[in-house]
Amino acid sequence: MKFACTQENLIQGLTLVSHVTGKNVHLPILSNVLLKTEAGSLKISATNLEIAINATVRGKVEVEGEYSVPAKLFLDYVSLIPSGKVELIVTDEGLEVKAGEQETILKGMSASEFPLLPKLAKDIGYQLSFELIRKALSQVVFAVSTSQSRPELSGVYCYFGNIYGQNQAVFAATDSYRLAEKLVPFSGSDIETKYIVPAKAFVEVSRILGSYKDELGAPEKAIFHFTDNQFVMSFGNVELISRLIEGSFPDYRQIIPTSYKTEAVLLRSELQKAVRTASLFSKQGLFDVYVLLDPSTGLCTVQSADQGMGKTKSAIKGIITGDKNEVTLNYKYLGDGLSAITTEKVRIKQIDGTNPLLLLPEGDSEQYQYIIMPIRK
Repeated sequence: MKFACTQENLIQGLTLVSHVTGKNVHLPILSNVLLKTEAGSLKISATNLEIAINATVRGKVEVEGEYSVPAKLFLDYVSLIPSGKVELIVTDEGLEVKAGEQETILKGMSASEFPLLPKLAKDIGYQLSFELIRKALSQVVFAVSTSQSRPELSGVYCYFGNIYGQNQAVFAATDSYRLAEKLVPFSGSDIETKYIVPAKAFVEVSRILGSYKDELGAPEKAIFHFTDNQFVMSFGNVELISRLIEGSFPDYRQIIPTSYKTEAVLLRSELQKAVRTASLFSKQGLFDVYVLLDPSTGLCTVQSADQGMGKTKSAIKGIITGDKNEVTLNYKYLGDGLSAITTEKVRIKQIDGTNPLLLLPEGDSEQYQYIIMPIRK
């Protein structure tokens, strides 16, 4: 193999894929990246057997070939060489890297030892706005379950179909104690589908999309493809492949109330501060804070107490209608939901202290909702 490109392009490709590599005692090859010339470019691949990422680096192919080298060492080295032209040449000794006056040999492994990556036939797929899907994943992925007792809850439920006369994708995640749901419009395929994508895969998708946040040349669309057991995300010069989670996602819509007795509109930043303050005095190990909505005073009171540390109470002025209501919530879950909402104000809807509490962005067309189950005393 003999290939030439710029140092900047090579670093970008390595950075995009090498995050999924790591030490594996039984399979040392998993700490490597595979370098393979393909269609006049260099394809860089990495996998941990659950997720695979491919990135294409533009350049000039003089001799076709492939080779595998340690990902971290290669990235660290390329980051230190001078900017400009870099040549990669596979010799009997290993991978020779030429840049300026520097010549280095990296010892690697035969490409034949690298795990075989799936090649999936991709149709038109589901095309989603780069900005919208990046935001959507940040508002949902944190709510997945970390327990392995119910594998279907360790992923994000994805539904693509027609909702209210528009093609929309639904992304939902729950750990049984809270639920986050986001709707995003899409174009492309009209085939209705629903799958569960591992949270780890979407974390990597978010990282990839986030790496382009300051670049004017970022593609406008991310494209999602699904097969019976694989998920593929294509975005510009990078592709991510992940296994899907088998099983059925719970019918979460049946727990979302359709009517409420109390509604409140509050400044999100003030409520966040009140929740953070109350968290300092919450009973150790319980994570609970008490929230009172009082229409007669127009105040939302957030308080907590611990016999050993003391107690605190914060009152927030807002627009509160309906019945006087109270609820005890996990402050971490409440804080996560407030952080996921990006509007200046947040709307709270409540039936009573034994039913789920609903948080919504106020004054924006965001189709997002976050539900928290109460702590029952």
